[in-house]
Amino acid sequence: MLNFNAVSKAFNGTTVVHPFGLAIETGEVVVLLGPSGSGKTTILRMVAGLVLPTGGQITVDSLPLNSQTISTVRRKLGYVIQEGGLFPHLTGIENVTLMARHEGWARKRIEDRLAELVEMTQFPESGLSRYPNELSGGQRQRLSLMRALFLSPKILLLDEPLGALDPLIRAGLQRDLSRIFKRSGATVLVVTHDLVEASRLADRVCVMNAGRIVQQGRFAEILEKPSDDFVREFISSQVVTP
Repeated sequence: MLNFNAVSKAFNGTTVVHPFGLAIETGEVVVLLGPSGSGKTTILRMVAGLVLPTGGQITVDSLPLNSQTISTVRRKLGYVIQEGGLFPHLTGIENVTLMARHEGWARKRIEDRLAELVEMTQFPESGLSRYPNELSGGQRQRLSLMRALFLSPKILLLDEPLGALDPLIRAGLQRDLSRIFKRSGATVLVVTHDLVEASRLADRVCVMNAGRIVQQGRFAEILEKPSDDFVREFISSQVVTP
C-alpha cells in the first residue's frame, strides 16, 4: 500500500532524512519512533505531498507520488496532525463533514457516515454542535480522527496525535485507537516518541535516529534485542508498560 524506495529529504543542503527503503502492507500499522528531530514528521509530510522527496520514489497504492499525482494521492489519505488541527470557527460537525460537503456528498450519506464514526470513536453527539475551544483535549482528538476517517481513506497518517493530552486521557485513547485502526481497515503510519504508545498501536516499529531508520521489527523484538547503543539508551530512558 505504501512503498519508499531510496527516499531522502534535504532542506537548504542539509539532509534530514537519509535514503531509506520501507514497504508497508495493506492494513498494517507502522510506528515511526524516535526523538524530536529524527526525521519522523518529514516522512509523514512527504507522504502527504506537503514536501517532495529530494531523492527516491514514494508509491501510494501503486501510484508514484509526484507533482502531477499529488491531488489523486491525497484523496487516498487521512491526516491527523499534532493537536488536531481543527478549524476554530467551525463546529464539530462542520469540521468533520467539511471534505464530504466539498465533494458533494448527499445529506443522507453524510448523516449515515457521521453516525458510524460517532459510534466508532465513542464521541458524544452533544459535542458535534460545539466549537473546538468548547471541547476537551480528548474530544478534539476524536473529532480530528473522525474528520480524517470520514472519506474512508486507504492510508491514515498520524503525527504525535496524543502528545498534548494528559496521561490518563492518553492511555484511554491509545486503547481506542488500536480498535479504531482495526475497524477502519486503513493502512496506518504513526509518528511518536512515546514507547508505550508504540507498544499499544504498532504491528511494526521503525526506530529513527538523525534521519535514519536504525532498527525495525515488532516492539517486543526491539525491546529484547536493541540494535545499538542509541536504541538501548532510548528504550531505557522511558518506562515501558505494554
